[in-house]
Amino acid sequence: MFMHQTPYFSPATDQAGGHPTRFCPHCGHPVSATDAFCQNCGYNLKTEQAAADQVAQDQAPKPKAPAPAPQPRRPHRPWTKRRKLLWGLGGVVAVALIAGIAWGQHYYSKEATLNRAIADIRSGRHLTRELTSSSTDLKLTTTNLIPLNRYYRAHSRALNQLQAQLLSSGSSQDGNFTYRETGRHWLLFPKYQISVSPVYPTVTTNHRGTVISLDHQTVATATSNDYRKKLTALVPGEYHLQASGKVGSHQLTNSSDYHITRNQAYDLDLTTVSVTVNTASGSAILLNGKKIGTADGNGTYVLKDEPWSDNMTLSAQYVSSAGTAKTRSVTVAKHDNGTTVNLDYPDLIDSGTADDFFSDLFTAVQNLADNGDMGDATDDDGDPMSDFFENGESNADFAELKQMAKGYYHDDHLDAIGMDTDVKSVAPGPNGTSLVTYTVKYDFGLTDEDYDHIQTFQYTATVKDSSSNDDTSQINQVVKISPAQKLNDYHDDDD
Repeated sequence: MFMHQTPYFSPATDQAGGHPTRFCPHCGHPVSATDAFCQNCGYNLKTEQAAADQVAQDQAPKPKAPAPAPQPRRPHRPWTKRRKLLWGLGGVVAVALIAGIAWGQHYYSKEATLNRAIADIRSGRHLTRELTSSSTDLKLTTTNLIPLNRYYRAHSRALNQLQAQLLSSGSSQDGNFTYRETGRHWLLFPKYQISVSPVYPTVTTNHRGTVISLDHQTVATATSNDYRKKLTALVPGEYHLQASGKVGSHQLTNSSDYHITRNQAYDLDLTTVSVTVNTASGSAILLNGKKIGTADGNGTYVLKDEPWSDNMTLSAQYVSSAGTAKTRSVTVAKHDNGTTVNLDYPDLIDSGTADDFFSDLFTAVQNLADNGDMGDATDDDGDPMSDFFENGESNADFAELKQMAKGYYHDDHLDAIGMDTDVKSVAPGPNGTSLVTYTVKYDFGLTDEDYDHIQTFQYTATVKDSSSNDDTSQINQVVKISPAQKLNDYHDDDD
């Protein structure tokens, strides 16, 4: 293999017109500058010279390209009013869109939507918008949703419980309502609604020809003396059921309001009941929440031949200046006819217990008046006077009796004093208390006088049950005592 070599030239000769000497790059034999081929080996000297010339040309510095001519600067064009307006409108739209999305996320949120739905159930507005039903049997309308509003409008606590159940678990405890997503608003936000499950009540009655109505609309007429009919799908709520017909020579009506929430039977038999009511004297007697009379001085009221209904209830209430006391409601069944119904007030003290209580209290007061020492202010069982009062010695009426008794002890005009109590009546007070009206007869034996000064005062004390209080020896305690009312004031001559 042969390598190209750069031709080597000998030093220039001193002879005028001489040519430099070079050598063949192939064999090294001297050649002339004008030779095209080596005379020794025949190597092509022209090709070698062309390659050498090309290398020299490539290594020679290249001239710089001329710089481009500078372009003329375009002048700044100000925005037109139209362009400014378009950009401004675009910004407003963008801000409005962002604000709208933020508002929609809150307004259509699960909790906010439920709050509106509950408010509408309470008010009765927009119910067909807030409620839906997946049952083909129940098409929700403004009319058939009235019973739902009717019930919850009168039972705010129940509505609050429904709201809490739907928010926490998505369904009510009775299974009648579920809260779920049913679609989208504006393709962006979830749509929540309360779904209603229908109820299918059944009505029964016991006389052929009896007309049965639901919310004052006739739904059936009995065709037998053992009639039974299943009603169409209803929204859970409060309804008025009524059966009217003639039994013998008497026109009877079985009529009442029902909270219908289950697929159960409602007894609309036509019959009457008579019962004797025992309760506190002077109490108002309520039939299904409506006053029908007042208990006499013995606490008795007779309910005679009253048309019976399936949810017939009796209760009593007593109104005084201290407040209103109520008994629980007692349901009257058909088989209660001819019996006695007791309407008892919770924690009401009986007269005998009240009589013993105030006798013991004033024994302690008299012992204090006789001896002047709080250590002696006890009843015959050694129970301290303070135990007879709510909050003990902090009670204002305890302090007043204590001051009175010590005043008697220090009164030099008194030789002796007697205190005799008598309970006149016991009435129900608010919040499970009792209103005990009693008298105290004070017998003042006067020093250097031949007569006793007799005074009788009447009081009404509010008494509470304290049986659960381990800090007192008493099962009842005085909450407060009304101002004294003087009944008599006279001298009892010893002669």
